[in-house]
Amino acid sequence: MTYHGSSTGQNADQTKGDTQTRNSYQTYYKSGYYDQRYPTPNRSMWRRIEKYLKPAASVLDYGCGSGRYLFALREHVTRAIGFEVSPAALALVRERAAAIAWETVTIVGPATADLDDHLTSHGQVDLVLCLFGVLGHITDPTERASALRRMHGALNPDTGHLVISVPNIARRFRKEQKKGVIDGLVSYSRDVDDVPMHLNYQLFDPDRFLSELRSAGFKVHRLKAEGVLPESWLLHSFTARCLDGLLTPMCPTAWGYGLVAEASP
Repeated sequence: MTYHGSSTGQNADQTKGDTQTRNSYQTYYKSGYYDQRYPTPNRSMWRRIEKYLKPAASVLDYGCGSGRYLFALREHVTRAIGFEVSPAALALVRERAAAIAWETVTIVGPATADLDDHLTSHGQVDLVLCLFGVLGHITDPTERASALRRMHGALNPDTGHLVISVPNIARRFRKEQKKGVIDGLVSYSRDVDDVPMHLNYQLFDPDRFLSELRSAGFKVHRLKAEGVLPESWLLHSFTARCLDGLLTPMCPTAWGYGLVAEASP
């Protein structure tokens, strides 16, 4: 197990918002509330991931959080990298990796340079995961484009694939949207142990999602509804998982609770 770490106008506001979101996630992870709300991988998403887990696969979990997808990879890959910008999440994922003596995982962050240095030294990967709104929390368009290009550069050009999901503007934060949004950017609050967390989210429609992926150099093979029901329902209710499993294959992409794309360099 290896550890590495260490504009103006609207862009300035968005950069400030991204910093605010990172600070709020410190509270989210430290409180344990995030792990209570999202304890395990989404089963339908995991089935999408599994088909790319070939023998000797190497995987980067970009925005790994406290590791709910990262640790699910342990028995399936020979090399795993978890990248995260939240120091609280990094502390949790490092502690958990040490507890199970997972020697083939590398945990990098919080600086993007830590990831760049690791990839330069150890080579590209076969699969990049960027799941459950990680991209949506990067509200500065320039920073988001940079993140997508970094994912593109992390992938082996011959074997590489990206599995990425974003929040769908047609289904998410409808109440907040009624207050008025600019270019799909919403702000919302959530209380954790009576401490308010202020978060920001870039919402996507299919066209915007495709455009940003293609601008970063990706060839998109599939764009689908990630699911029909909210993520937290699926992780805590057998009935919700069964219903979602029946409805999602029939759901038009534009109606999904989230949007998921599968792409390659």
